[in-house]
Amino acid sequence: MSAHEQDEALRMLRRYSTTWYEPTVSMPPGLLEATAGTYLCLRATDEIEDHPDLSAQDRSVLLEGVARTLEESLTRPRLDHVFAPHRESLPDVTLRMAEWAALIPAGIRPRALDTVAVMAARMASWCRPGVTIRTEQDLNRYTYAVSGCVVMTYSDLWSWYDGTDTDRIDGLHYGRALQAGNIYLDRETDLARGVNYWPAGWHEAEMLGYIQSNLDGARAYVAAMPDTSPARRFFGPPLQLYLSKLAKLPQTSYAR
Repeated sequence: MSAHEQDEALRMLRRYSTTWYEPTVSMPPGLLEATAGTYLCLRATDEIEDHPDLSAQDRSVLLEGVARTLEESLTRPRLDHVFAPHRESLPDVTLRMAEWAALIPAGIRPRALDTVAVMAARMASWCRPGVTIRTEQDLNRYTYAVSGCVVMTYSDLWSWYDGTDTDRIDGLHYGRALQAGNIYLDRETDLARGVNYWPAGWHEAEMLGYIQSNLDGARAYVAAMPDTSPARRFFGPPLQLYLSKLAKLPQTSYAR
């Protein structure tokens, strides 16, 4: 990756995530490209799912096209063809997905892009008209689809880079805890755009209980990482940030 390409990627990452920017720039060469490229591909996909001006059907078709392209043969022209009907509406981070994919080192790129493809396909199913989260089991499936499986891939990045082994079950809890925390914190914004990720009949107590049920595993996932490892530098600060946000809410005690 040239210095210009790295600067472009990090500029885009910083634009979309203050949470993950600092952990990413703290990564050593090789792992920096892997984490930055993977994050941006995932973000490119997420921007389709969350697009405020596209219909559920259009978002689903786009996500299916992304998944199919990643599974078959990722090239810029093939992705451009997928995006063409909505090019004017899609953000730059999505339109440049092929660039972000090329940043990921070849030795781990297939694994990272497989996760992007799987996440896009699962998001496509959640975007279909009439599909909603009705039960805790639905919420489990959703948080796994958009966050839990992503943490599994980052676990593979640590193993690929320096052999760091992590507990995948605890990693799943980490992903679910942070995603559920986002769902809780973004409640009003989501409802304003007509989206509801809360199971039917759930109130704050149930959602906070769901978050709490995953936090022990999330803490264990980070605590088991070597103190000086890139893995801990990457995943430790975002967890502490979310714990701090949740601790400021009424009747919560997540910072302990």
